[in-house]
Amino acid sequence: MSESDILYLYPYKERVSFTIIAEKHIEQLRKKFNVDYYEITDHYAKLDKRYKIVFTHPIFWVFTHISPAILYERLGWLERIYEHADNLIGFDVADSDKVSNLCADIINEYYNAVIVPSNFSRKTFIKSGVNVDVYVLPHGLNDKLLNAKPSIDNVNNFDLRYLYTVKRKFGYKIVLFFLWHSGYRKGADIVANAIRIVQSERKDVLLAIKTAHVLDPYIVMLRKNKSVLVRGWLSDEELAFLYGLADVVLCPSRGGGFELNALEAVAMGKPVIAHHYGCFSDYKRYIIGCDVEYCKTVIPHNHIHIGGGYSVKYEDLADKILYVLDNYDDIKAKYAKYAKEVRERYNWNNIGKKLIKITEKYLR
Repeated sequence: MSESDILYLYPYKERVSFTIIAEKHIEQLRKKFNVDYYEITDHYAKLDKRYKIVFTHPIFWVFTHISPAILYERLGWLERIYEHADNLIGFDVADSDKVSNLCADIINEYYNAVIVPSNFSRKTFIKSGVNVDVYVLPHGLNDKLLNAKPSIDNVNNFDLRYLYTVKRKFGYKIVLFFLWHSGYRKGADIVANAIRIVQSERKDVLLAIKTAHVLDPYIVMLRKNKSVLVRGWLSDEELAFLYGLADVVLCPSRGGGFELNALEAVAMGKPVIAHHYGCFSDYKRYIIGCDVEYCKTVIPHNHIHIGGGYSVKYEDLADKILYVLDNYDDIKAKYAKYAKEVRERYNWNNIGKKLIKITEKYLR
């Protein structure tokens, strides 16, 4: 195609989790198509032609709001996009087992199809009343991360250098937990309670908390334990270095659409403790699962993800951490095999072929 028939709208001025995946999608689509892309909130200034396909990544975070006045404005943005698209396709996730009626209605009214990263998300959308095509396209693993050659010489992040120094000096076992936002959904309180038990039994365990620049309120609870904060955006080499320092990775999320950090950790050969439900069910083979109980709320006071999820029992999480540390050599050998499997299964080239196939269906 000489002229672009595809437009991809996503947030690249403010880098969020959606940004990373969207840029990989564009990279894959450009193997076969000419693709224009704009910042998703600048569409009103940029849209000056009609496209056969317009992708929006995401849908709900950008085009809904709890305030009726802001919601009305944002739906106006969506109307303008809709007017310039033969086919409108959205990428989004289900963080709980139900999305609101408003969200389902928006998809049914404006979109020809929606693409989600897990079978759990697909089931949730359909159960919530979405009646357009819903495709499952998992997130892929970053080749630059997987092929990085991490070295302390390439680490500029002060917190990460400090974590390296502390581990070297005191011989700590590092338990890694990612907390960008949504502490309750991520299970930050569960981690805090579990680590308290673990550290009471083993003095050589240190919690490493990977955060963004804006700290989640649950950091206060986590920091009551012996811990180190690693703040800010890391380069691929720095992230690989962080995974290299970790002995075990925790991901006891009550809900989520995919939880890429859990899969990344497996691909880096690190034991991952989570549970076998929700989005984890697609790759539960690679997860050390904990006992759970159903919880009615995943994200309190949220107008999008209004359903429930699965809450890990913190006593069992503590037991699983101790089990991994006490049997580390055997478990590490198993995860070395898992790493090879996951890297092949969640390769972006393979996932890109699936995305191209979906795209071609709507270009006919």
